Amino acid sequence: MNRLNIAVAGLCLAIAVAGYLAVGKPGMPDNPMAERQAGLADKIANAPETLTPAETLSRLELATRQRPNDPQPHFFIGEMLRAEGRPEDAARAYQSALRRDENFVPALVSLADTLVALSGGGVSPQATRLYGRAYELDQSQVRAGMWAAMGAAQAGDQDKAEQAMRYIYNNLPEDDPRRERFKGMIAAIGQGEEAPPAPEAAPSE
Repeated sequence: MNRLNIAVAGLCLAIAVAGYLAVGKPGMPDNPMAERQAGLADKIANAPETLTPAETLSRLELATRQRPNDPQPHFFIGEMLRAEGRPEDAARAYQSALRRDENFVPALVSLADTLVALSGGGVSPQATRLYGRAYELDQSQVRAGMWAAMGAAQAGDQDKAEQAMRYIYNNLPEDDPRRERFKGMIAAIGQGEEAPPAPEAAPSE
């Protein structure tokens, strides 16, 4: 299982426990939906790797009802939809996550990535704000900070872009190999060029 599947399975397992308490109590009347959810709960507990994408989405959608203020189910729905090649739907799911927690960093970054992918690589002002906020909240999100700087550069604000790049550079550990990459980007922006991000830093589609 990849990292996304493991994370989703963990969340689904927590949902399964709550779902069993709701639909799996002896003596409660059976109904098709309760039976399906109880069956999925058992599958999650005993063989989560066998869940189909549709079954996983079903559990996540149940979580959005059982945990209406939790951004995580909406975020993971977005991740699954993006992996299925449905970026517009994924963006809506990320936005739903952010309505529940405007500072939920994973959703900030994933929504920004999705907007960049939808625009064909352009970093819109909205994506720039999302990346910048993610880096502000969590300075380990160096890639998000870099894309926020790239957004400023694409918007023609070279001074702001260079300032942002230098800030990120100065906050990297002395032995961080990314410092060399940032040196080149800072130099390019200082010359008025739009420094492209390194390929490994590009948002996934």
